[in-house]
Amino acid sequence: MIPPRVHKGSKICRLDPVLDEGILRVGGRLHKSAMPEETKHPCILPKDSHISILLLRHIHERCGHNGRNHMLSELRKKYWILKGNSVARKVLSKCVMCRRSRGKASEQKMADLPLERILPDLPPFTNVGLDYFGPFEVKRGRTAIKRFVCRRGQVKHIRSDNGTNLVGAHGELKKALKSLNERKIQDALLPDGIEWSFNPPSASHHGGAWERLIRSVRQVLNSTLHQQSIDDEGLQTLFCEVEAILNNRPLCTVSSDPHDLEPLTPNHILLLKAKPILPPGTFLKSDIYARRRWKQVQYMADLFWQRWTKEYLLLLQERQKWTSLKRNLSVGDIVLVVDPTAPRGSWPLGRVLETKPDARGLVRSVKLKTKTSVLERPITKLCQILESEE
Repeated sequence: MIPPRVHKGSKICRLDPVLDEGILRVGGRLHKSAMPEETKHPCILPKDSHISILLLRHIHERCGHNGRNHMLSELRKKYWILKGNSVARKVLSKCVMCRRSRGKASEQKMADLPLERILPDLPPFTNVGLDYFGPFEVKRGRTAIKRFVCRRGQVKHIRSDNGTNLVGAHGELKKALKSLNERKIQDALLPDGIEWSFNPPSASHHGGAWERLIRSVRQVLNSTLHQQSIDDEGLQTLFCEVEAILNNRPLCTVSSDPHDLEPLTPNHILLLKAKPILPPGTFLKSDIYARRRWKQVQYMADLFWQRWTKEYLLLLQERQKWTSLKRNLSVGDIVLVVDPTAPRGSWPLGRVLETKPDARGLVRSVKLKTKTSVLERPITKLCQILESEE
Protein backbone atom coordinates (compact mmCIF):
# COMPACT_ATOMS: atom_id res chain seq x y z
CA MET A 1 0.00 0.00 0.00
CA ILE A 2 1.36 3.37 -1.04
CA PRO A 3 0.28 6.53 0.84
CA PRO A 4 -0.52 9.22 -1.77
CA ARG A 5 0.15 12.89 -1.31
CA VAL A 6 -2.98 14.44 0.17
CA HIS A 7 -3.51 18.15 0.79
CA LYS A 8 -4.32 19.08 4.40
CA GLY A 9 -7.60 20.67 3.32
CA SER A 10 -8.80 17.53 1.52
CA LYS A 11 -11.93 15.73 2.72
CA ILE A 12 -10.03 12.43 2.95
CA CYS A 13 -6.99 13.77 4.79
CA ARG A 14 -8.17 12.47 8.18
CA LEU A 15 -8.69 8.97 6.76
CA ASP A 16 -4.93 8.67 6.01
CA PRO A 17 -5.71 7.18 2.56
CA VAL A 18 -3.51 4.60 0.82
CA LEU A 19 -3.42 3.19 -2.73
CA ASP A 20 -3.83 -0.57 -3.03
CA GLU A 21 -3.61 -1.86 -6.62
CA GLY A 22 -5.15 1.32 -7.94
CA ILE A 23 -7.95 1.40 -5.33
CA LEU A 24 -8.06 4.23 -2.80
CA ARG A 25 -8.58 2.80 0.68
CA VAL A 26 -8.75 4.05 4.27
CA GLY A 27 -5.37 3.86 5.98
CA GLY A 28 -6.68 4.64 9.43
CA ARG A 29 -5.29 3.51 12.77
CA LEU A 30 -6.48 -0.10 12.96
CA HIS A 31 -3.50 -1.86 11.37
CA LYS A 32 -2.94 -4.05 14.45
CA SER A 33 -6.57 -5.09 14.91
CA ALA A 34 -7.77 -8.65 14.30
CA MET A 35 -10.44 -7.57 11.80
CA PRO A 36 -10.36 -8.63 8.14
CA GLU A 37 -8.20 -6.50 5.83
CA GLU A 38 -11.19 -5.16 3.86
CA THR A 39 -12.77 -3.98 7.14
CA LYS A 40 -9.58 -2.34 8.39
CA HIS A 41 -9.02 -0.67 5.03
CA PRO A 42 -12.41 -0.16 3.32
CA CYS A 43 -12.64 1.26 -0.16
CA ILE A 44 -13.29 5.04 -0.29
CA LEU A 45 -16.23 6.16 -2.45
CA PRO A 46 -17.45 9.69 -3.26
CA LYS A 47 -20.86 10.69 -1.89
CA ASP A 48 -22.31 11.73 -5.28
CA SER A 49 -21.44 8.49 -7.04
CA HIS A 50 -24.27 6.40 -8.44
CA ILE A 51 -22.46 3.33 -7.12
CA SER A 52 -22.65 4.75 -3.59
CA ILE A 53 -26.43 5.18 -3.89
CA LEU A 54 -26.87 1.65 -5.24
CA LEU A 55 -24.76 0.16 -2.46
CA LEU A 56 -26.74 1.93 0.26
CA ARG A 57 -30.05 0.91 -1.32
CA HIS A 58 -28.91 -2.72 -1.45
CA ILE A 59 -27.73 -2.68 2.18
CA HIS A 60 -30.90 -0.90 3.31
CA GLU A 61 -33.12 -3.57 1.75
CA ARG A 62 -30.90 -6.39 2.99
CA CYS A 63 -31.11 -5.01 6.56
CA GLY A 64 -34.91 -5.02 6.51
CA HIS A 65 -35.31 -1.25 6.03
CA ASN A 66 -33.66 -0.43 9.35
CA GLY A 67 -32.27 2.98 10.27
CA ARG A 68 -29.27 4.99 9.18
CA ASN A 69 -26.82 3.71 11.80
CA HIS A 70 -27.48 0.10 10.88
CA MET A 71 -26.92 0.89 7.20
CA LEU A 72 -23.61 2.63 7.81
CA SER A 73 -22.42 -0.12 10.15
CA GLU A 74 -22.92 -2.74 7.43
CA LEU A 75 -21.52 -0.48 4.72
CA ARG A 76 -18.21 0.24 6.49
CA LYS A 77 -17.30 -3.42 6.64
CA LYS A 78 -16.16 -2.99 3.01
CA TYR A 79 -16.72 0.61 1.88
CA TRP A 80 -16.34 4.11 3.26
CA ILE A 81 -18.55 6.74 1.63
CA LEU A 82 -17.57 10.34 2.23
CA LYS A 83 -20.29 12.14 4.22
CA GLY A 84 -22.10 8.83 4.50
CA ASN A 85 -24.67 10.18 6.98
CA SER A 86 -26.13 12.66 4.51
CA VAL A 87 -26.16 10.07 1.69
CA ALA A 88 -27.89 7.55 3.96
CA ARG A 89 -30.54 10.12 4.93
CA LYS A 90 -31.14 10.82 1.24
CA VAL A 91 -31.61 7.12 0.50
CA LEU A 92 -33.97 6.70 3.46
CA SER A 93 -36.03 9.73 2.46
CA LYS A 94 -36.68 8.25 -0.99
CA CYS A 95 -37.39 4.68 0.10
CA VAL A 96 -41.01 3.89 -0.81
CA MET A 97 -41.37 1.16 1.82
CA CYS A 98 -40.05 3.43 4.59
CA ARG A 99 -42.34 6.26 3.51
CA ARG A 100 -45.29 3.94 3.57
CA SER A 101 -44.51 2.51 7.01
CA ARG A 102 -43.01 5.53 8.79
CA GLY A 103 -43.49 8.61 6.59
CA LYS A 104 -45.03 11.77 8.01
CA ALA A 105 -48.04 13.56 6.62
CA SER A 106 -47.37 16.43 4.22
CA GLU A 107 -47.00 19.99 5.48
CA GLN A 108 -46.95 23.46 4.00
CA LYS A 109 -46.21 26.91 5.36
CA MET A 110 -49.12 28.23 7.42
CA ALA A 111 -51.41 30.43 5.36
CA ASP A 112 -52.08 34.11 6.01
CA LEU A 113 -55.13 34.95 8.09
CA PRO A 114 -58.34 35.31 6.08
CA LEU A 115 -59.68 38.80 5.44
CA GLU A 116 -62.60 38.25 7.82
CA ARG A 117 -60.28 37.90 10.83
CA ILE A 118 -58.19 41.03 10.37
CA LEU A 119 -60.63 43.74 9.23
CA PRO A 120 -62.21 45.78 12.05
CA ASP A 121 -65.45 47.85 12.13
CA LEU A 122 -67.82 45.08 10.99
CA PRO A 123 -70.76 44.20 13.28
CA PRO A 124 -70.34 41.07 15.42
CA PHE A 125 -71.32 37.81 13.71
CA THR A 126 -71.05 39.28 10.20
CA ASN A 127 -68.60 36.46 9.47
CA VAL A 128 -69.30 33.18 11.23
CA GLY A 129 -67.48 29.88 11.70
CA LEU A 130 -69.93 27.00 12.09
CA ASP A 131 -69.38 23.54 13.54
CA TYR A 132 -71.20 20.92 15.57
CA PHE A 133 -70.21 18.45 18.22
CA GLY A 134 -72.28 15.57 19.48
CA PRO A 135 -75.30 13.91 17.75
CA PHE A 136 -77.16 16.24 15.46
CA GLU A 137 -80.24 16.03 13.22
CA VAL A 138 -80.27 17.69 9.79
CA LYS A 139 -83.62 19.45 10.23
CA ARG A 140 -82.48 20.79 13.55
CA GLY A 141 -79.42 22.28 11.90
CA ARG A 142 -81.42 24.17 9.28
CA THR A 143 -83.70 25.78 11.85
CA ALA A 144 -80.66 26.58 14.02
CA ILE A 145 -79.33 28.83 11.25
CA LYS A 146 -82.60 30.79 11.21
CA ARG A 147 -82.55 31.16 14.99
CA PHE A 148 -78.95 32.35 14.87
CA VAL A 149 -79.72 35.06 12.28
CA CYS A 150 -82.74 36.21 14.29
CA ARG A 151 -80.66 36.52 17.47
CA ARG A 152 -77.38 37.82 16.11
CA GLY A 153 -78.32 39.72 12.95
CA GLN A 154 -77.60 39.27 9.28
CA VAL A 155 -74.71 36.97 8.40
CA LYS A 156 -72.71 37.60 5.23
CA HIS A 157 -70.22 34.76 5.28
CA ILE A 158 -70.30 31.32 6.91
CA ARG A 159 -67.32 28.97 7.03
CA SER A 160 -67.83 25.36 8.05
CA ASP A 161 -66.60 21.81 7.67
CA ASN A 162 -67.73 19.73 4.73
CA GLY A 163 -70.05 17.50 6.78
CA THR A 164 -73.09 16.00 5.05
CA ASN A 165 -75.49 17.80 7.40
CA LEU A 166 -73.89 21.17 6.62
CA VAL A 167 -73.83 20.49 2.87
CA GLY A 168 -77.52 19.65 3.01
CA ALA A 169 -78.30 22.79 4.95
CA HIS A 170 -76.41 24.89 2.41
CA GLY A 171 -78.43 23.44 -0.50
CA GLU A 172 -81.76 24.05 1.21
CA LEU A 173 -80.75 27.57 2.25
CA LYS A 174 -79.86 28.51 -1.34
CA LYS A 175 -83.26 27.28 -2.55
CA ALA A 176 -85.05 29.20 0.20
CA LEU A 177 -83.23 32.44 -0.60
CA LYS A 178 -83.88 31.98 -4.31
CA SER A 179 -87.62 31.52 -3.74
CA LEU A 180 -87.70 34.63 -1.54
CA ASN A 181 -86.06 36.70 -4.28
CA GLU A 182 -88.52 35.40 -6.85
CA ARG A 183 -91.42 36.58 -4.70
CA LYS A 184 -89.79 40.03 -4.49
CA ILE A 185 -90.66 40.57 -0.87
CA GLN A 186 -89.81 44.15 0.04
CA ASP A 187 -88.43 43.73 3.51
CA ALA A 188 -85.52 45.61 5.01
CA LEU A 189 -84.39 42.50 6.89
CA LEU A 190 -84.53 40.21 3.89
CA PRO A 191 -81.01 38.80 3.34
CA ASP A 192 -79.36 39.44 0.01
CA GLY A 193 -77.70 36.05 0.30
CA ILE A 194 -75.19 34.24 2.50
CA GLU A 195 -71.81 33.19 1.15
CA TRP A 196 -71.07 29.73 2.50
CA SER A 197 -67.51 28.40 2.26
CA PHE A 198 -66.72 24.77 2.99
CA ASN A 199 -63.35 23.60 4.25
CA PRO A 200 -61.88 20.49 2.59
CA PRO A 201 -63.07 17.20 4.15
CA SER A 202 -61.07 16.11 7.21
CA ALA A 203 -59.38 19.54 7.44
CA SER A 204 -60.42 20.59 10.92
CA HIS A 205 -57.33 22.83 11.26
CA HIS A 206 -58.80 25.11 8.56
CA GLY A 207 -61.34 26.10 11.21
CA GLY A 208 -58.93 26.10 14.11
CA ALA A 209 -60.27 29.40 15.52
CA TRP A 210 -63.66 27.90 16.36
CA GLU A 211 -62.45 24.33 16.89
CA ARG A 212 -60.44 25.63 19.84
CA LEU A 213 -63.55 27.30 21.27
CA ILE A 214 -65.49 24.05 20.96
CA ARG A 215 -62.86 22.42 23.13
CA SER A 216 -63.34 25.19 25.67
CA VAL A 217 -67.10 24.61 25.58
CA ARG A 218 -66.55 20.91 26.29
CA GLN A 219 -64.30 21.73 29.24
CA VAL A 220 -66.90 24.04 30.80
CA LEU A 221 -69.71 21.53 30.20
CA ASN A 222 -67.73 18.67 31.70
CA SER A 223 -66.85 20.69 34.79
CA THR A 224 -70.46 21.90 35.21
CA LEU A 225 -72.55 18.82 34.51
CA HIS A 226 -70.50 16.19 36.38
CA GLN A 227 -72.47 13.46 34.56
CA GLN A 228 -75.79 14.89 35.73
CA SER A 229 -79.05 14.55 33.79
CA ILE A 230 -80.88 17.80 32.98
CA ASP A 231 -83.99 18.70 31.00
CA ASP A 232 -84.19 20.83 27.83
CA GLU A 233 -84.76 24.08 29.70
CA GLY A 234 -81.83 23.39 31.97
CA LEU A 235 -79.64 22.59 28.95
CA GLN A 236 -80.55 25.90 27.27
CA THR A 237 -79.75 27.77 30.48
CA LEU A 238 -76.45 25.93 30.76
CA PHE A 239 -75.46 26.85 27.20
CA CYS A 240 -76.25 30.51 27.93
CA GLU A 241 -73.96 30.34 30.96
CA VAL A 242 -71.21 28.73 28.89
CA GLU A 243 -71.62 31.45 26.25
CA ALA A 244 -71.27 34.14 28.90
CA ILE A 245 -68.14 32.50 30.33
CA LEU A 246 -66.39 32.17 26.97
CA ASN A 247 -67.30 35.67 25.83
CA ASN A 248 -65.69 37.00 29.00
CA ARG A 249 -62.31 35.40 28.21
CA PRO A 250 -59.39 37.81 27.65
CA LEU A 251 -58.23 38.20 24.04
CA CYS A 252 -54.80 39.57 24.95
CA THR A 253 -52.25 39.33 27.73
CA VAL A 254 -53.56 40.15 31.21
CA SER A 255 -51.46 42.82 32.88
CA SER A 256 -50.50 42.65 36.57
CA ASP A 257 -50.47 46.46 36.84
CA PRO A 258 -53.68 47.65 38.58
CA HIS A 259 -53.52 50.94 36.66
CA ASP A 260 -53.69 49.26 33.24
CA LEU A 261 -56.91 48.81 31.31
CA GLU A 262 -58.90 45.67 31.92
CA PRO A 263 -58.14 43.01 29.32
CA LEU A 264 -60.10 43.13 26.09
CA THR A 265 -62.89 40.50 25.86
CA PRO A 266 -65.63 39.70 23.30
CA ASN A 267 -68.19 41.12 25.72
CA HIS A 268 -66.68 44.58 25.22
CA ILE A 269 -68.24 44.71 21.76
CA LEU A 270 -71.23 42.43 22.39
CA LEU A 271 -72.52 43.99 25.62
CA LEU A 272 -70.67 47.32 25.59
CA LYS A 273 -69.78 46.94 29.24
CA ALA A 274 -66.28 48.32 29.19
CA LYS A 275 -64.70 50.94 31.43
CA PRO A 276 -63.19 53.02 28.65
CA ILE A 277 -60.32 55.44 28.58
CA LEU A 278 -60.78 58.23 26.06
CA PRO A 279 -59.31 57.52 22.61
CA PRO A 280 -57.40 60.31 20.86
CA GLY A 281 -59.79 62.55 18.92
CA THR A 282 -62.91 61.46 17.01
CA PHE A 283 -65.26 61.57 20.02
CA LEU A 284 -65.70 63.75 23.07
CA LYS A 285 -65.69 62.77 26.71
CA SER A 286 -69.20 64.15 27.05
CA ASP A 287 -70.41 61.45 24.65
CA ILE A 288 -70.13 58.89 27.47
CA TYR A 289 -72.87 60.67 29.36
CA ALA A 290 -74.87 61.82 26.36
CA ARG A 291 -78.61 61.33 26.43
CA ARG A 292 -78.64 59.83 22.98
CA ARG A 293 -77.80 56.18 23.24
CA TRP A 294 -76.27 55.90 19.79
CA LYS A 295 -73.44 58.29 20.70
CA GLN A 296 -72.47 56.14 23.65
CA VAL A 297 -72.63 53.00 21.57
CA GLN A 298 -70.54 54.61 18.81
CA TYR A 299 -67.97 55.79 21.30
CA MET A 300 -67.56 52.38 22.93
CA ALA A 301 -67.50 50.53 19.61
CA ASP A 302 -64.79 52.87 18.34
CA LEU A 303 -62.81 52.30 21.52
CA PHE A 304 -63.13 48.53 21.16
CA TRP A 305 -61.83 48.47 17.58
CA GLN A 306 -58.90 50.73 18.45
CA ARG A 307 -57.86 48.45 21.30
CA TRP A 308 -58.58 45.33 19.20
CA THR A 309 -56.22 46.57 16.48
CA LYS A 310 -53.43 47.56 18.86
CA GLU A 311 -53.62 44.86 21.53
CA TYR A 312 -55.07 41.74 19.89
CA LEU A 313 -54.47 41.82 16.16
CA LEU A 314 -50.69 42.20 16.53
CA LEU A 315 -50.58 39.00 18.60
CA LEU A 316 -51.57 37.03 15.48
CA GLN A 317 -48.38 37.87 13.58
CA GLU A 318 -46.40 34.78 14.64
CA ARG A 319 -46.81 31.38 13.02
CA GLN A 320 -46.88 28.81 15.81
CA LYS A 321 -45.96 25.94 13.45
CA TRP A 322 -45.56 25.18 9.73
CA THR A 323 -43.07 28.06 9.37
CA SER A 324 -41.15 26.99 6.25
CA LEU A 325 -42.05 26.36 2.63
CA LYS A 326 -42.30 22.73 1.53
CA ARG A 327 -42.55 21.04 -1.85
CA ASN A 328 -46.04 21.34 -3.30
CA LEU A 329 -47.88 18.14 -4.13
CA SER A 330 -48.30 17.90 -7.90
CA VAL A 331 -50.49 15.99 -10.33
CA GLY A 332 -49.35 12.38 -10.64
CA ASP A 333 -47.85 12.07 -7.14
CA ILE A 334 -48.57 8.82 -5.32
CA VAL A 335 -49.82 9.41 -1.77
CA LEU A 336 -51.08 7.48 1.21
CA VAL A 337 -54.46 8.69 2.56
CA VAL A 338 -54.15 9.08 6.34
CA ASP A 339 -56.98 7.53 8.36
CA PRO A 340 -56.43 7.89 12.15
CA THR A 341 -59.18 5.34 12.85
CA ALA A 342 -57.51 2.51 10.90
CA PRO A 343 -54.15 0.69 11.11
CA ARG A 344 -51.47 2.26 8.95
CA GLY A 345 -51.14 -0.87 6.86
CA SER A 346 -54.74 -0.51 5.65
CA TRP A 347 -54.47 3.13 4.54
CA PRO A 348 -55.38 3.37 0.83
CA LEU A 349 -53.01 4.55 -1.88
CA GLY A 350 -54.07 7.30 -4.26
CA ARG A 351 -52.83 9.31 -7.24
CA VAL A 352 -53.21 13.10 -7.27
CA LEU A 353 -55.57 14.23 -10.04
CA GLU A 354 -55.87 17.95 -9.26
CA THR A 355 -54.20 20.42 -6.92
CA LYS A 356 -55.90 23.39 -5.27
CA PRO A 357 -53.37 26.15 -4.52
CA ASP A 358 -54.12 29.32 -2.56
CA ALA A 359 -53.49 32.89 -3.68
CA ARG A 360 -49.73 32.49 -3.08
CA GLY A 361 -49.52 29.30 -5.14
CA LEU A 362 -49.11 26.95 -2.15
CA VAL A 363 -51.16 23.77 -2.45
CA ARG A 364 -53.49 23.29 0.52
CA SER A 365 -55.73 20.48 -0.71
CA VAL A 366 -55.87 18.05 -3.62
CA LYS A 367 -58.32 15.83 -5.45
CA LEU A 368 -57.07 12.26 -5.71
CA LYS A 369 -58.17 8.91 -7.09
CA THR A 370 -58.02 5.79 -4.95
CA LYS A 371 -58.86 2.21 -5.89
CA THR A 372 -62.57 2.74 -5.17
CA SER A 373 -63.38 6.47 -5.37
CA VAL A 374 -62.30 10.06 -6.01
CA LEU A 375 -61.64 12.08 -2.84
CA GLU A 376 -60.71 15.60 -1.84
CA ARG A 377 -58.30 15.84 1.10
CA PRO A 378 -56.05 18.46 2.71
CA ILE A 379 -52.33 17.85 2.36
CA THR A 380 -52.05 17.26 6.13
CA LYS A 381 -54.04 14.04 5.62
CA LEU A 382 -51.75 12.75 2.87
CA CYS A 383 -48.38 11.02 3.13
CA GLN A 384 -46.31 11.34 -0.03
CA ILE A 385 -44.96 8.00 -1.27
CA LEU A 386 -43.58 8.74 -4.73
CA GLU A 387 -43.11 11.97 -6.68
CA SER A 388 -44.38 12.25 -10.24
CA GLU A 389 -41.79 12.08 -13.02
CA GLU A 390 -42.94 15.34 -14.57
